[in-house]
Amino acid sequence: MGGKDRETLTDDIDLDCFGRAELAARRGEKWAIGPAGTIPMWVADMDFPIAPPIRRVLEEAIATGDLGYPMSSLEPSLASTFAGWTKSRHGLSLEPEWVVVTTDVVQAIYFAIDALSAPGDGVVTLTPAYPPYFLALEEKSRRMVAHDLAVRDGVYRFDAGALRGLVAREKPRLLLLCNPHNPTGRVFDRAELTELATIVVEADLVVIADEIHGDLVYPGATHIPIASLGDEIARRTITLSSASKTFNLAGLRCAVAACGCEELAARLRATPKRQRGRANNLGILAAITAWQEGTPWLDAVIAHLVANRDRLTGMLAGFDEVACIPPQATYLAWLDMRRTGLGDDPAKALADGCRVTLMSGGEFGPAGRGHARLNFATTTAVLDEALARIAAFLSAHG
Repeated sequence: MGGKDRETLTDDIDLDCFGRAELAARRGEKWAIGPAGTIPMWVADMDFPIAPPIRRVLEEAIATGDLGYPMSSLEPSLASTFAGWTKSRHGLSLEPEWVVVTTDVVQAIYFAIDALSAPGDGVVTLTPAYPPYFLALEEKSRRMVAHDLAVRDGVYRFDAGALRGLVAREKPRLLLLCNPHNPTGRVFDRAELTELATIVVEADLVVIADEIHGDLVYPGATHIPIASLGDEIARRTITLSSASKTFNLAGLRCAVAACGCEELAARLRATPKRQRGRANNLGILAAITAWQEGTPWLDAVIAHLVANRDRLTGMLAGFDEVACIPPQATYLAWLDMRRTGLGDDPAKALADGCRVTLMSGGEFGPAGRGHARLNFATTTAVLDEALARIAAFLSAHG
């Protein structure tokens, strides 16, 4: 296994336990796509073992054959457990009765757009943006109202004045907010979020807040849910989250849409339940267990990710033509490679030149051209090999 036997993972947490051959044998999208010998650092999956308590509850369900139809009776427990988790970790008070359970955050974005706007309406998004946002707005016939983040004072920021003017001109209906931000890894601070909330209230917008990375925040930054800033903004906000990103459970299909008022919850629930998705039993059980018992594992993951982030930024410091602001959250690094001479799609050049696959920056919108997104949530050995390949390629290209 390249580490401890799997049976010992209930006793301690070894995040380097999987060798590269084991990872390459996985059937999930991350490792299954691409030529043999390629190191995948693109899609947002982690290469770690699952938390021991989650593994235990899943094994118990399998051992008893408890794989039947989804149990709606589990949903209130999921909602109340999530409410307790987000209150204790992020200071956001939620009414469990206003939490709508769905299969994943992207699914929730789709039906929230349906429930809260009409075809032709504008949706404000801070770009570069998570690629499914573009697809959701296109497929739902909504207008993307893009505001590009820019680097100021060493971090990615929005321009409040320019954003206010954009909203006044375009008259959107929704704000689709990603915080912590994917792909830049920025955690917006209280002053920025307060300014954003003021714009929302002034323009009578509703916020769809994708906060799925909210638990993956590094020391020195604090995730502040926008709905926690006061009753007025809370009543206008649907907070989307899941244990899937934090605990690497995306395949189990379970997420929550936590509404700030009964009216928003009612509008979401007006979408037929089967259309908005039904979380499966294993996903619900895993999420409840993660939020109740997963903190020790998460603490270990955060420490490992900080070390990986620092290894990455340390390597990149040797290449003046690549700019990377260390992410404050997520396990994703946003690489500005416009000065490398690799063109609008440096990720393709890296895949062809050194067999390391990153996500192409252009998938995150026009603001992403010349950039690439790198997922560093892997083992130390895999990361070191990938970084060595990238460094050799950049050195040879330069």
